[in-house]
Amino acid sequence: MAAHDADVIVVGGGLGGAALALGLARRGIAVIVVDKADFPRDKPCGEGLLPHGLELLERLGCGDVVEACGGQPFVGILYHCHGVVARGDFEGGARGRGVRRRHLDLAIRQRATAAGATLVHASATDVATDVDGVSVTLDDERVLRGRVLVGADGPRSMVRHRLGLDGGSPGAPRYAIRQHFRLPPGTPLPERVEVHVAGGHELYLTPVEAGVVGVAALIEKPLMTGAKGTPDQRLLAFIEGCAPLRDRLRGAEPIDKALACGPLRVKSTAVWQGRAVLVGDAAGYIDAITGEGMSLALKTAALAEDAIARILDGATLDSAFGAYARDRGAAFRDHAILTHGLVTLARHPYFARRAIARLAREPALFTRLLAVNNGTRTLASFGLVNALKLGLGSTPVVPSSPQA
Repeated sequence: MAAHDADVIVVGGGLGGAALALGLARRGIAVIVVDKADFPRDKPCGEGLLPHGLELLERLGCGDVVEACGGQPFVGILYHCHGVVARGDFEGGARGRGVRRRHLDLAIRQRATAAGATLVHASATDVATDVDGVSVTLDDERVLRGRVLVGADGPRSMVRHRLGLDGGSPGAPRYAIRQHFRLPPGTPLPERVEVHVAGGHELYLTPVEAGVVGVAALIEKPLMTGAKGTPDQRLLAFIEGCAPLRDRLRGAEPIDKALACGPLRVKSTAVWQGRAVLVGDAAGYIDAITGEGMSLALKTAALAEDAIARILDGATLDSAFGAYARDRGAAFRDHAILTHGLVTLARHPYFARRAIARLAREPALFTRLLAVNNGTRTLASFGLVNALKLGLGSTPVVPSSPQA
């Protein structure tokens, strides 16, 4: 039997993979992270960390990282929906932070290596599990052996595919384009993440650095595949077609190229098999509309860390990874239901306007909804009465031009 190169081999060194490696290394567990990317690297992402995500970074011992990366605070969400506007703030004065992924991912990777994790700059081309351990084949034909394998390699996960856990293509795929803009000198950053709902797409504005905002478009397939031009040109067209956002960005200059990705929704038939487990987007992803992607990656990394530590201490795969699957499912369930509901609303302007009008009339209802999205309240605690209020909505008021 070949000797193990490490206790755990993590394929994918983005936020989820690096956070998991950091947690394991701090427990004294030998971990190798395999990633082909050169860091720092950009990633299409809304780049908003909700309060729950910041709490998870605190638990990881990385509470200082976001501020060190230049992250900017926001107090809630501002919705523009076909002329109707609603503002919602997080409970108890909590704040989220926008932060560029190129800075955050690099910082967590550096913490992981400082804690003892080994980074291997290579592409993983194949994986296999057996009764004695796991094997990861690299593009230079090296084979690494470990006791546990983690697939943290994103929505197009090779690990998930090789394990036969792909859940099939989404029924109504959506795509994303993201770019950064520097605001004119003296222009204040938005206090809330702005969401501009339009026909077949949403536009997000997030403060990510001093004087810099990220703009992300979530797009239905026909708008993505039927449009012409580069991602920069497509995003500019969406911005020009949205008067409030166009006004907000007047005089702003792009500081990088727009990046596109999709389809966003990812399904897996299971989140573990044998000695392998999936983390973050590799385990399944719904849609970016609720801005919980980074927080979910950190949450699943923490759950996987506990499960892997139990296995290395002698627990059975069924008990440890079974518990991981249940706990991840519980954390994911409310998020999935809420996301499906918001995507459905966005596709029906009449109902979307009425729902946003209700939130505008009842800011406390908006705050409770944000608490569900943030993971600090369950969907059940939102209550049937509140759900009915939101579903029935309210008659929209005369359109206004708000300030964030």
